[in-house]
Amino acid sequence: MSDEPRDNPPQTSRHPVGPAQHPQHAHSGAHALLIAGRVAVALVAVIVLMVTGWEWSIKSRADSGILSRSVNAIVSGDSNVSTASGAPGSAGGFQAENILLLGSDTRSGANGDASNSDSSTSDGVANSDTLMIAHISADRQHVTVLSIPRDTWIDAPTCKQWDANTGRLSGADYPVSPGDQWHINWAYSVGGPQCTVRAVQDLTGLQIDRVIGIDFSGFKNMVDALGGITINVCGPIIDRELQTVVDKGGVQTIAGQQALSLVRARNVIGDTDSDLARIRRQQIVLSSILQQVTSAGTLFNPRKLDAFLQAFVQNTFTDNVTIDDLVALAQSFGTLDPSRVTFFTLPTVPSSSDDGALAVDQDKAPAIFDALINDRPLPGEPAAGSTTPHSSDSTAETATSAGEAASGTGVTVDPASVKLTIVNATGRSGAATTAMDELNGYGFAVTDKDLQLADVSQPDVTVEYAPDNVDAALTVAAAVPGATLVPTGQLGSKVRLVLGKSFDGKLTPVSPGVTVTGSVSATSGTSGTGTATPTLSSGELPAINAGDALCA
Repeated sequence: MSDEPRDNPPQTSRHPVGPAQHPQHAHSGAHALLIAGRVAVALVAVIVLMVTGWEWSIKSRADSGILSRSVNAIVSGDSNVSTASGAPGSAGGFQAENILLLGSDTRSGANGDASNSDSSTSDGVANSDTLMIAHISADRQHVTVLSIPRDTWIDAPTCKQWDANTGRLSGADYPVSPGDQWHINWAYSVGGPQCTVRAVQDLTGLQIDRVIGIDFSGFKNMVDALGGITINVCGPIIDRELQTVVDKGGVQTIAGQQALSLVRARNVIGDTDSDLARIRRQQIVLSSILQQVTSAGTLFNPRKLDAFLQAFVQNTFTDNVTIDDLVALAQSFGTLDPSRVTFFTLPTVPSSSDDGALAVDQDKAPAIFDALINDRPLPGEPAAGSTTPHSSDSTAETATSAGEAASGTGVTVDPASVKLTIVNATGRSGAATTAMDELNGYGFAVTDKDLQLADVSQPDVTVEYAPDNVDAALTVAAAVPGATLVPTGQLGSKVRLVLGKSFDGKLTPVSPGVTVTGSVSATSGTSGTGTATPTLSSGELPAINAGDALCA
């Protein structure tokens, strides 16, 4: 909910276009279905590469394939990434890692076939309609996979433009204005893999360490290399675009093309949530593939293993991925059972600002991001040392020591550089808008989209921030007399000013480069709604464990 908005708020860019100037708002018909499943097998291939033993020729051939298809995607030094981690490394000296898995809808090579009846992207424009973050824990006890729905509504990142035909970035930024918002899958059409990384890092606060993308011909080839996959289907699956995908329920073996249709199907008769239902099917298919590919029948069959891995490396693009990297991950894991891989979907709600878009569920998502940033298991993941999943309530614990660790002294920065959100928790209409107007007169750069209205009021004025962003927080606090600093581990580069009932409307100019000291609270921050930081407990976040025998 927003603070009392202006009569004519700035319009968002709802239909960004790629370099070829083609609208990217929606996919229709077969085109929307072709791009869903490609990324799915990338996760399985990564895990297989981590957990299997290596015969030299297999490793050599796979390494050659990966290196020949590398891209420029990793974004380091991103101010949106939170560096406040509660678990920087394990006792074994390992670091947590985040691998971004994505797919694109280009139509080059074999991707021009495979039942593709839509050629609208042959002109160099492409989207990424499936996004997954694979978080590998520092203790190497679990892998958390978070799917991000393609229609998630996000703030538009600033990215270099790219050409999907050449795979090259230009030197020019794609033009965006303050307040512009996109579906997250548009980032790929504007700036390719690198822009998608920026969008994901901005959304989650997570540093993406490696990137792997895969096309749908690769998906088919990998499934066929296994001789098909065995999967339990809940019942017949009939899609309005793909027609009959599976004609009956039960345990059955399906080949590459049918598996591809299963993870692409988005308009299944009986589904009520379209893309979210498709994501669930993808996760269950991935679980089945993972169980099969880590079985003795594949691991001890060099010809089958080689065919599977070659199908992967010849149909992917990567950044910061080599076989040696993945072998090192394998050695750090030891043995990874499929039951230690758990799938989640980013919680969303229907967007109030764009028909058909999904807004991030602010009651649940911040706790997920905070857990991943701090390398804590989510509810439903296995605990360290356990052999079966359990319902963990780890995210129900807030960072109670954050206030003790944060410094209340620092140097003010340029107000225009502060990414500030203002929350009206006064119980009085228009307080955030009035504060925005005056603060902007002092050099801040707050827009209408940065205003929020709390569901309940709070008594005091607080400034919430990540502990490593104290200078920006002190800059805000210096402009708001009486504000208390409240450190929290989930805001990254953003600062949240919450105006409580005691706010008297008095604000003051602030100059950069001034050493100031603020009053620091020992309690954790709020969610921007006047309530405690969102937490999750068992049952609130649906999970699919790769070791379970669920039906698709």
